[in-house]
Amino acid sequence: MAYLFSLLALTLNPFVWKKKGRNKAFLSFQAVRMIAGLIILFILFYFGLIDHTWQAFLSYGSLIWGLFLISDLVYAKERLIAVNVLAGLLMLLFFCFLHFIYPLTVTKAKYEFAAAKTTVVNRAAESMNEQHIPVVPEKYARYKSEKVLGELAHVSYYELGHTSLQKIDGHLYWVTPIEYSGFFKWIKSHRVPGYIRMSAEDENANASLIKKEMKYVPSAYFSENLKRLVRSKYAKPVLFRPSFEPDEAGNPYYVVAYGYYQKLRQIPDIKGVFVVDPRSGHVRHYTIDKLPAFIDQAIPSNVAEQWNDWYGENVHGFWNKLFAQEDIKRPTEWSHSDEVNGVFDHALELNWFTDFTRPKSGSGAMVGYSMLNTRTGKITYYSSANGLLNGKSAMNVAEKTFKQNKYEAGIPNLYTIYGQETWVVPLMDSNDVLRELMLIHAKNENVYSAETDKRSLFDNYKYAVATKLGGDSASPTNKALLKKLSGEVTQVYKYQDNDSRQTVVQFMINGSDKIFTVNSGQNPYSVFLKAGDKVSVDYIDTDEIVSAVKTFTTQGKK
Repeated sequence: MAYLFSLLALTLNPFVWKKKGRNKAFLSFQAVRMIAGLIILFILFYFGLIDHTWQAFLSYGSLIWGLFLISDLVYAKERLIAVNVLAGLLMLLFFCFLHFIYPLTVTKAKYEFAAAKTTVVNRAAESMNEQHIPVVPEKYARYKSEKVLGELAHVSYYELGHTSLQKIDGHLYWVTPIEYSGFFKWIKSHRVPGYIRMSAEDENANASLIKKEMKYVPSAYFSENLKRLVRSKYAKPVLFRPSFEPDEAGNPYYVVAYGYYQKLRQIPDIKGVFVVDPRSGHVRHYTIDKLPAFIDQAIPSNVAEQWNDWYGENVHGFWNKLFAQEDIKRPTEWSHSDEVNGVFDHALELNWFTDFTRPKSGSGAMVGYSMLNTRTGKITYYSSANGLLNGKSAMNVAEKTFKQNKYEAGIPNLYTIYGQETWVVPLMDSNDVLRELMLIHAKNENVYSAETDKRSLFDNYKYAVATKLGGDSASPTNKALLKKLSGEVTQVYKYQDNDSRQTVVQFMINGSDKIFTVNSGQNPYSVFLKAGDKVSVDYIDTDEIVSAVKTFTTQGKK
């Protein structure tokens, strides 16, 4: 194919060949052109890994072929060359139209493509299980992963790859593949030792190395390069950004999304994935509706960003986007991060989340938010979030709360917790070490909790929701109400919390099936609690078995 297309680099005017065909300088020039064409095609196909389709030929070939045609100007004295030069100019004009003008004409088509995938609902997302809400920020996970990487033999050979949020065996983890740090390191090694995994749900967990040697990875070269391996087997599909996804047993796989373009390479449409075993190089092909259960991400984040942009900004076409801006909403633009964040919903399915704001610069409120299912590509837009605190404002609230500490807020995520739309915001110091966790009510920023551990964070947020929203329009749900109970203690269990260095006391009260929790920091007398004591507690009543105690009275001492 490359040999065939390289012929287009030659002077194709037959009259020029008839007149110049025996001229050595002319023949030498044609040989140079053909070699240059071969080199360019080799770079595009082998290194650029472009798809072998007519749209790719138009997109890239119009520029390259136009330049080769114009190069006939070296024979400017020949009148016959004018036809070649004119054809070259037309090809360059076509290239400019294709890349700079045509995209403006399909603005509405992009919106319609995204809108066809979108369902608008006027309600909040379903409540999440707080046990599966990631409180560990990506930066902190990479900080911990760097420490593990530094313990490897020949550590200079390797570096951290892209960190992603994954569900493995019902738990959420930050997963980071190990990559080569350069060409010569690849030559020396030809294997990476595995990947690094860290819990996203437990702020006290440490990162660990999963020893699974891998050969076919994105940072490898030549035939061991991941996408080149896939392209060698599948020539036509457009290949998108790969994601690293271990299965439920921890075995590593790379998932390379594929698809095709609509409207002359303007609209990427994902059709399925290639699943690559990086140990053996075996490639399996799955359509988008038949993905293996362990795959969390079939839609790459950069494609999700485009779809969100089109849905929010292209609603009434190009000119409205530029001037009137009627009904326009813009996704949040984070610095040094993707414009979409990974969020696992109540069913533990990964979604790309982003909030939308008005086009006015500096707006602190959102007009809605979207959840794009990363397995199906379906988008749910929640219009009921109009007026809620947006992500950047949540970061500002968190940073100002700890202004004296100069903590930096990580990228926040919006979850529905105890029936309330809530921002989960991590706070880190200048070394990316996690220092505080915050839950901030998206309707009322004065309702929040801030703690160093996840258990206290959610317990205190329950209390804040139950006690501070009574007169607010966003009244607390029946899943988080403050109640009082008195009775005789039937069971007591005590243990030492190594992190807080406090004694945690768990007990049950006659007539109730709940397990109540209090610690010695809340009430020093709790350490003396024993079965048969009479107690009175104020607690947050939720659907959970374990309930946090806010006030605790026993034997007349409170």
